[in-house]
Amino acid sequence: MKKLVIFAVAVMCLGAVSATGTFSKNENPTENPIGGTVKIVNDTKESLMIHTGQAHVKLISGGGSTSVGCEAGRKISLSDGSKATKLLFKIDDSMCGKTVKLSAYL
Repeated sequence: MKKLVIFAVAVMCLGAVSATGTFSKNENPTENPIGGTVKIVNDTKESLMIHTGQAHVKLISGGGSTSVGCEAGRKISLSDGSKATKLLFKIDDSMCGKTVKLSAYL
């Protein structure tokens, strides 16, 4: 029940922020939408948490993956679950439509 109340409050707050026009999906002016997606695969032997520039995502070991919009300058970082901790790479136009393996950046 407590989780439901917290979720409801979060949804209401998000709606209030969106209604005022102060919420921006693309808060980083260096990010430029190119189109398509970039698939990020955890090909390591340990589970990792990453920050995709918009969310914290847990990728399980040996093939966990996520896809993000291909936006030049979008930062992909390691995460502690609540904040980005170490920059892994920035997305560039050559990555669009491709799969990026995390082992290449660790």
